[in-house]
Formats: sequence, C-alpha cells, structure tokens
Amino acid sequence: MSLVAFPFKNEDPEVLIGNVKVALSHPRVEEVLCVGASEDRCFTALAEASPKLEKEHGKPVKVIVQERIGELRPGKGDGMNTALKYFLEETSYRRLHFYDADIVSFSQEWITKAEEAADQGFDVVRHYFPRASTDAMITWHITRTGFAILWPESTLPWIEQPLGGELLLSRSVAEQLLNDERVRRQSDWGIDTLYTFAIVQNQFSLYETYIGVGKLHKLYGKLTDLKTMLIECFSAIQSLQGERVPKGGTHRIEYPGPVPQKVREKIGYDVEGSLSLLAEGWTPRQEELLAYFPDKVQEGMLACRSFPRFGFMDEDTWYRVYQILLEHFDPTDRDWQELIFRLWLARVLEYTVTVALRGYDYALHYLHQMVSRYAAQAFGKGG
Repeated sequence: MSLVAFPFKNEDPEVLIGNVKVALSHPRVEEVLCVGASEDRCFTALAEASPKLEKEHGKPVKVIVQERIGELRPGKGDGMNTALKYFLEETSYRRLHFYDADIVSFSQEWITKAEEAADQGFDVVRHYFPRASTDAMITWHITRTGFAILWPESTLPWIEQPLGGELLLSRSVAEQLLNDERVRRQSDWGIDTLYTFAIVQNQFSLYETYIGVGKLHKLYGKLTDLKTMLIECFSAIQSLQGERVPKGGTHRIEYPGPVPQKVREKIGYDVEGSLSLLAEGWTPRQEELLAYFPDKVQEGMLACRSFPRFGFMDEDTWYRVYQILLEHFDPTDRDWQELIFRLWLARVLEYTVTVALRGYDYALHYLHQMVSRYAAQAFGKGG
C-alpha cells in the first residue's frame, strides 16, 4: 500500500482538498499526508476538513507543518524531506507518492500509472507531461543543460522533467535519500535537482510515465516569479559539479501521446513584461562581473541598460556562459544573483523569439536536440 504526500504553501484550499479526495479514493492509497510550510489559510482549511474526509473515505489524512531539516532557505526541500521522514518513521507502506498541491488536472490516473510502473519493478516513477514551448525554461536552460555539460554519459540529461514534483519512490529509495546529507541540506527549490541526481547516482531504476492531460496549474507572470527558483536550482547543480555519476543506468520513458491544443497555444510567461527586466537594477559591481564573460556577452548585456537586447545569447554562447557560471557564480552574493537572472533571461528571450515563435513541434524538437548537442560537446571535451 502507498502514502500520498502533498507539500504545499499558500495554495487554493479548494484545489488541494479536491486533490486529497482524489488520492483517498484510490484503492492503492492507504493514507494522505499534507505538509504545509506554515499554518496559513490553506493549512487551516485543510485541517478543518480532514476529519470529514477521514470519515467519508475511512483513511487517515494527516496535516502537519514541515520540519526545519535543511541548512538553506526554508522551502520545498524541507517539506518533501519532512514527508520522507514521516513515511519512514511513522508508517510501513511500500511506496511514497509526491504530487504538487496546485494541480487542477489531477486524477486517479496519475496514481494508477505510477503504481503500474512500480509493479514492474522500477524503484522510481516520474510523471512527465506536455509543456508549453515557453514553459519549463529553468528545466531546459539550467537543469538539463547542466546535466548535459557535467554528466553527458549518464542518464541525467535525458530525464524529461527532472524538476517535476510528481513522482513515486520505493521504500529503499526513500531511505537512501533521507540518509544522504546533501539531500537533507537542500531545504529550498534545489530539492528536485538533488532527488533526481541522487536517484541516478545510486543507480536506482527509473520509469517516466506520460500524463497526456498535462499539468494544469497557476501560470507565471514576469520571469521575476522564477528568480529564486532559478538561483537555487543552479546553485544545486553547481554544488554537485565535482561528483561522479555512473554511465548509463536503467531508464525507460513511456512514449508520449498527442499534445492538447491548449498546451500548444499556451504562453509560459509574460514576454513583454519580462523585456524591461534586462534594463532594471544594474549596479557598478554587476557591470564589473561581466568581465568574466566573452566580449559579445559583455557588450550585449551592457547595452541592455538602455534598450533590451538578447540576440547575442544563442545556444553556443549560453554553453560558454554556463561553464563560466559554474566556476565563478556565488549563490550568497546579491550581485551574482541578479546577474545570473539577467543572463538566463537573455537566453530565454533569444530562444523565445528565434525558436518558440516557429511553432510548438519545431520548438520541442529544438530543445531536445539542444540537450543532445550540449552532451555531445561536453563528451568530446571530456565532460
């Protein structure tokens, strides 16, 4: 039997309670755990609703506040690791499911497909789903790019959604993760990177199951909404760059189905609103830090102070910029934080205008090929 966990923070109580009901109604689910970042409005509503939910479904619903386990900013990592700890110390269930609390397209299919893959003997099951061509810009340009540059011979670059919060873990995987000091430390948005990395490094078998309806959730506005996540996800990869990962590994991907039209047409972020961010907030020290980068990057970024420019940040340039960031970026330095955000923003805008506008199929093919080219380039240079 399985435990389903929903980490949450300031979510719509109606959506989360609906998702809890879906999980409770599944025959493989024995209990639902909701881990809140604090006792906010959503926490209170869920705690008040839990006795009725338990009575209706005959299964426990636990609503708890996350523990302070990690050393970085208190966030999603503490929530997920609190669920790991509860699963291992308070239950004897065989499997643990994680799902983001804000999914409005959640159904029993998510749980069923994960359970069926685990029944085949896979240690970990990840869900992947169609994403808009301008969505997942951290996944593509930070996480999968970093995996391809640093570990091109591993399975890491080929995982479809390494930052996805929807996955199933066997008990042995959960034990390994909670005993990993690097995982426990990662209390922030970097937790998804650490879970994915540790799973591959420890050679657990991985299956990715396709959810055709997509993960419909609240949308982003300006790309500043993603700044903290961007910094913490890059920092997580940077902290791992000296680690060794075995070649190959057991990794299976369910073949995808048709992409819904609403996903094909979806705009992943506010393009116009994000343009002005290239020009805002420059400091003299940020301008000095540009000296680490190639001349055309220095010139292009400095020109942004008066007018947004991004055409210089093509695929090859971003590869070099990424390598320099791996060496010099300081996650505790505010000027470096602002600079990496603007560099990434230039890359996202260049990709949006030159690739995404050419159509959904073209863009997704390009992104997959980009990762392949990065891995081939890194492999050719010995990683």
